[in-house]
Order: sequence, then C-alpha cells, then structure tokens
Amino acid sequence: MSIYELFSRRKKKAEQTEPDPYRYDDIPEPLRNQIMFIWRDAIGAWHTPSAFGGSHEPPHNNQAWIFIQRTICREKGIVSLAGYEEAFEDCNHYLLQAEDIDDLLDIIEVSFRQIDGVTRNYNSHHRRMRGIRQEAQDAIDELNHRFREASVGYQFEAGSIVRVDSQLVHSEVVLPAFRLLSDPSFAGPEEEFRSAHAHYRAGEYKDCVTDALNAFESTMKAICDAKGWAYNRGARASDLIRVLRDNDLLPDYLDRSFDQLIATLTSGLPQVRNEEGAHGQGAQPKDTPAYMAAYALHLAAAKIVLLVEAYKDGA
Repeated sequence: MSIYELFSRRKKKAEQTEPDPYRYDDIPEPLRNQIMFIWRDAIGAWHTPSAFGGSHEPPHNNQAWIFIQRTICREKGIVSLAGYEEAFEDCNHYLLQAEDIDDLLDIIEVSFRQIDGVTRNYNSHHRRMRGIRQEAQDAIDELNHRFREASVGYQFEAGSIVRVDSQLVHSEVVLPAFRLLSDPSFAGPEEEFRSAHAHYRAGEYKDCVTDALNAFESTMKAICDAKGWAYNRGARASDLIRVLRDNDLLPDYLDRSFDQLIATLTSGLPQVRNEEGAHGQGAQPKDTPAYMAAYALHLAAAKIVLLVEAYKDGA
C-alpha cells in the first residue's frame, strides 16, 4: 500500500522543532484513568463506615489514602485536593482534574512511594485485608509502561519521578540521533528509528530491536548513497562499515581504539539483532526483555550519532 505524503503531515514535520518523542507538560486523560486503576489495585480499597456501625468491615486501606491526601495537602498548604471530604475520592478526583503537570506528578510520586515503600512489604494476608490485588513492582512497571505508551516523558525510579530527558543516555545520545536524522538525506533511517522508539514505548520489544538495527544499517547506506560510494544492496553491517572505513569516513588516527570501536559496531548491534530480531525463534516463542530493547535502541543511537557527525564533518 502506497502512503501519500499529505500536506498536514509535511506541515507537522516542518513545524517540529524538538525531536524528542516524549511530552513533558501534560498527562492525557486515558493515562490518568490508567493510573487510577493501578492505584485501586496496588494501594487497596476505600471503606466508608456505616452510620449504623457493624462488627464486620470489608477489605480496605483507608490509612494509605488518608496518608497520601494529607501529605499533599500539608506540603501545599491546602485543606483539600479536589473538594471532597473522603481521602479516596479527593485523591482520585484530583488526579483526574488537576491541570498543572507538577501537581499531578506530586501526587503520582507520593502515591507510588507508598506502593514502593509500604505496600511492597505486606504479606499475602495483609494485602487481602486491604483489598490489594497488584504487587508493588508490577504496579511500578505498569506505571512506567503506561508513561512510555502515552509518550509522556517521566518514569518512577528509585522512589522518585524523573524526567526521561534528565537521563544521560537519552539527552546525550537518543535526542542527538533524532536531531541528526531530521536531515532529509536520512529520511529512511529517521523513519526506522522513530518506529523503533514507538515500538519501545508500546512494549513491542522485538520489533524495537529490529527497527533500531535497521535504522543503523540504513544510516550507513544513506551515507554511502550521498557520497557515491558503491556497496552491495544486500550488504550486512560489517560490509557497510568496511565501505565507510575504506573511504576514510572516520579518522584512522584512533589506531587500536578505532579497531575496538569497529569490533563493537560489527558485533554489538548485529549480534543483538541476529539473536533477538532477525532469525526464526524456534518452537517456543522468545520474549525480548525490555532491557535488551533499550540496549539496542541506545547502542543504535550512539552509532548513528557517530556516523552522521563524521559524515557532516567531512561533507
């Protein structure tokens, strides 16, 4: 199926000044709802005591909800989050209604610190007593997955909410790769690299690995095409690197360290793809773990930055 390059798509590309695939100033409504579902499963239920009393109470974790509500109110100097008396309703409506991104991240961080530092330590009996249905680590993993899936650039790590672009590898490797590939000469590799990142955010890790490595190889082919350097159309990564080296794309004064770099280029990325993406998986489906997909994505980005900067330096 052919894809038409619509005016609106060209306009969007032309107006894009920041290549970062994540947003940092808003949490969309579907993500807020998903966080609310995680809260209810990982923090526990709320029980409103009956006016008539009673000896039996259903599972609930009122204490945790009251702690989250009071902590935010106390630190912000307010008496209520969203105008509701009960902590559970107050927290949930605040999550759904708050407009300021910092306010939202404050309550997400406090709530997941409660999950990470308190509910994580409950045994099965204590979880049942509080109506908790989701393990702490699973809740944190789901939150981070939902952030990535929604292209919202935050993660909960080591007890805190952090911006993705504050992570060194993202700010110093991934973003420069996006910026360099925005050159029209690298339209093919850019599309593959964006696809790899989209697969990563969606949790489609095997496809992420495949597209990341395709972007790496396509970058080398784009450089060869721009320079008029001949190569076999079915060339592998090692063949393409040989073409680039034979044409002095990269300085040879690096001596042994350059050979070590070539060894990484010829074994690191292709090895990941050969093992995780390109070949048959056998009788049992193989799951590509998130850390392997992240490694492939970041390693591909680093190599793309190296190659494109060398190309531009010698253009």
